[in-house]
Amino acid sequence: MKRSLLLLVLVGAVARGQEASPATNATPEARPLGLRPFLAEVEKTNLDLAANRFNIPIAEAQIAIAKVFPDPEVSGGLSPLNDQGAPLTVSVGLSQTIELGGKRGARIEEANRGKSLAEAQLEDFFQNLRVSAANAFIDALAAREALDRKRKTLESVEKLVAANEQRLRAGDIGHAALLQVKVEADRFRADVISAEADVRTADYALDLFLGGPGAGSVPRVRPLGSLRLPPKSYDADALVAGALERRSDLVATLRAQEQAEAHVRLAHANRWIDLNLGADWSRTNAASGQFATIAPSPQFDGFGVSVGFPLPFSRLLHGELDAAKAAAKQAETQSLSARRRVEIEVLQALARYDATRRSVNLYTGDVLSNADSVLEAMRYSYERGAARLIELIDAQRTVDDVYLSYIGALAANAKALVALERAGAIWDLDF
Repeated sequence: MKRSLLLLVLVGAVARGQEASPATNATPEARPLGLRPFLAEVEKTNLDLAANRFNIPIAEAQIAIAKVFPDPEVSGGLSPLNDQGAPLTVSVGLSQTIELGGKRGARIEEANRGKSLAEAQLEDFFQNLRVSAANAFIDALAAREALDRKRKTLESVEKLVAANEQRLRAGDIGHAALLQVKVEADRFRADVISAEADVRTADYALDLFLGGPGAGSVPRVRPLGSLRLPPKSYDADALVAGALERRSDLVATLRAQEQAEAHVRLAHANRWIDLNLGADWSRTNAASGQFATIAPSPQFDGFGVSVGFPLPFSRLLHGELDAAKAAAKQAETQSLSARRRVEIEVLQALARYDATRRSVNLYTGDVLSNADSVLEAMRYSYERGAARLIELIDAQRTVDDVYLSYIGALAANAKALVALERAGAIWDLDF
């Protein structure tokens, strides 16, 4: 009896373990996220961005280093040590280097400019990261649109296969016609499989922008949104003016120019010589033994001060100063070039956006509806024997290509909008 009861308990435990196992080992589903929540998570968790954030405390540490004064120097001496009875002298000295020419202030200024540059470069890195993440999000949405379209096409062809099977049983068509449409169905099925892989690949690309756990068997994010964006209008002059004022890369070049100019001032300050001020105290004991007989001397104390400075022969050369001036002129030229580049990039981005918007309008105007009408007419003719199967399949593939081109135009329009708002230093996007 006890053995039977124990067996029942063990069987129940195994059954409960088998029921609980799927829940325990269940693969977590991808989280649906819109563009703005996805970009917010990128900003919080992206590892490359987190690594670049360390440039700020590094720059702050450089400011602390620049504030350091030269260390004072303590010296001491004891002599002589080899003559018995000779007067023993003990000495202690203290010296301090005094920096002239505002070196410390110039170092601090350059370090502060370095921190401002690090902050501007971090912001520019984030802006570029956000554009890359948004483009990956668009690719993921476009991959899903393409998959949906190919599934609809496969469903339509599978219905044609079923209809031809009925027609074969009725004797309206031959067996070759059925085999031909089945072959076409398999080809469309292969397109669906490829599109499913494209979706999975695009979803994994989104994972690249997120930190946290390593890659798993299922992507962590599933994009939500639509590529059918309402058209937006922009004023070119206002876009250029805003970009020249706010573009992060342009701000970074200006901060680099300011730091280069601060380095010139530091190079000027470094040409000043430094003074070395010192003070020392010594005590000489009285002589003893035969030294006291030959040269008697009492105990006495001594105190002295000293001033030292280098002979500035090295200042005859201007290498550090000349290099700093050249770097400052280089940074100024790069800043001017960046301003010109920003103006051109804004106008180019606006032109591309206008072109992609017109392309989308072309598809939504007549192209899609005409392609659907042609396919319906061809299907009607085929069902009544007025068209061949190959003509219907060609019409189906043409419609499929048109819709895929339309999806590509939607993605291109969305990416052009992202590039335009990045170029114009604005960001109000949401898909």
